[in-house]
Amino acid sequence: MEEIKALEHGKKALAVPGQKTETIQKMGLLFIMYILQKIFLCFTWTLLPIILRSQGASLGTIGLTTIIYTPWAMKFLYASIVDKFYHPGMGRRKSWIVPLLFISLILLPILSMLSPEKNLTLLLAAVFLLNIVSATMDIAVDGYATDILHPRERPWGNTIQSIGYMMGYMLGGGFFLMIYHHQGWQSTLLLIAILHLVLMIPVVLHKEIPPVSLENKDPVSENQGKAMLSPSAWAFIQKPKSLWFLFFLMLMAILDQGGVHLRLPMLVDLGYTPSTLGYLNLWCGTFFSVSGSIFGAILYRRIGLGNVFYIGCLLVAALNFYSAFIAQTPLPSLWQVGILIGAEKFILGVITIMIFSMIMGFSAGDQSATDNAVLNSLVHIVVLGIAPVLGQLCDMAGFTRLYAGLGAASILILFAGNYILRRHLPADQFQ
Repeated sequence: MEEIKALEHGKKALAVPGQKTETIQKMGLLFIMYILQKIFLCFTWTLLPIILRSQGASLGTIGLTTIIYTPWAMKFLYASIVDKFYHPGMGRRKSWIVPLLFISLILLPILSMLSPEKNLTLLLAAVFLLNIVSATMDIAVDGYATDILHPRERPWGNTIQSIGYMMGYMLGGGFFLMIYHHQGWQSTLLLIAILHLVLMIPVVLHKEIPPVSLENKDPVSENQGKAMLSPSAWAFIQKPKSLWFLFFLMLMAILDQGGVHLRLPMLVDLGYTPSTLGYLNLWCGTFFSVSGSIFGAILYRRIGLGNVFYIGCLLVAALNFYSAFIAQTPLPSLWQVGILIGAEKFILGVITIMIFSMIMGFSAGDQSATDNAVLNSLVHIVVLGIAPVLGQLCDMAGFTRLYAGLGAASILILFAGNYILRRHLPADQFQ
């Protein structure tokens, strides 16, 4: 009932002068916030496996380095603190976002003094610390997005989130990877810090946007003060169908990220340099990432969750089988590798939109940051847990067999996910 009222309110809002401008401002603000979280982290996510593989590290060892990203999987442990404590004068979400941005800005020049080749252990520890900062900021930003977006705005809000993440990846794993190849670690980190400073200015200066619930003056907003006193992950687990949704989300995380972390080391083994991979990520990956996100949003709204899920599973299966083909090609051409990277980014865009839309719809409410964190933590736990396992399997079986197996697993996920959606998770509750 409340969702219907919110939808009706959203339709009426279309006729209000300035509503379109307000929506654009929201999207622009969220876009900048999501980029800020990802540039450096995607730079290290892309660079470290390449460096380790170039130094002769096993794929199992490379998979184990993902432990430095575990703060993203542990957000649910303290997300309620982000929901509960804030400075009223600054705003519930800005109270966390702004200080964390400044901490990141301070850490980046410090990190520039370390060398990936000479101080790898210390560098990994520093990246772990920065992951804690970014993951905490992500809790506040996700809660902010869920608070301020009307139901009609959520699909495009999720598109902005996905594109922001992808652009952060393209900058970190593309442009700055190329800079690193030519200018080295220190210069690259200082340039990242400068870009971070420029992008954070509008975030710091903007006035926090009030939650949609306050605009609608619904029962949630009337009891908001009381409800905010005790946000908890356990309260989310007790929500109807939460456990089924968590299981479905686990399948989606495996589908979305299974094997992604090993494609670049595979291409390094096939003779491609960081500069070439950065070039392909930037110019090929950017276009297909954005295209996939937009295409995913349109599909989600027009054909529904179930159909997007079917398409996503089949696309991932095709990508994994193609990866197996590339793995056994002695000297794959640039266009073959370009298709691999472009297809991966396009498919990730489509699936990520579906995941974000489901998460936002399921977590909307008076403890949105906490609920978002629980769901996002599960995704990261699965991704971080599967990376070392797949690395070990790849060391034993090789890239070709691994990706052929992942292709078959994608088909199995299609059937398992379809059962859950039909029996336990009606698609209309995520609209």
